[in-house]
Amino acid sequence: MAWKDRLSGIFIILFSGVAIYLASQLPLGRAGKPGPSIFPLLLSIVIGFLSIGLLLTRRRSNRESESGETPASRWRLGYLLVDLFLYAFLLRPLGFLISTWIFLMLLKPIVKKTWALVLLGASLLSVAFFVFFNYLLKVELPMGILSK
Repeated sequence: MAWKDRLSGIFIILFSGVAIYLASQLPLGRAGKPGPSIFPLLLSIVIGFLSIGLLLTRRRSNRESESGETPASRWRLGYLLVDLFLYAFLLRPLGFLISTWIFLMLLKPIVKKTWALVLLGASLLSVAFFVFFNYLLKVELPMGILSK
């Protein structure tokens, strides 16, 4: 598995480099009014750093098992994909706040925290993301049933 991680890490570094170059060709904007390149540029930089981290982590941890995947990790991945599909399906009818809250609440089996902590975290994160995108970045989010 280590060579697959190295190969995918190198490919993702190259991909993020091309994405950084293409994003830098778009207008950057200014402090109060970000341009169209800011999100793809930041996202490409983060992806590049994460892939470098993948390369360095796999190099340091050669003690892991040959497969690296356990049935539990496959179950978590499948559960997360179903949760993401449900989030995308519910986003328009229920709105950003409610569907994000449901998405985060359904992550409880993966994060393995208490219900009180998951409830508090889901509520705070949903509101924080809504305020950040809707009011600070001025992105129009779907309101769903809350708009009526």
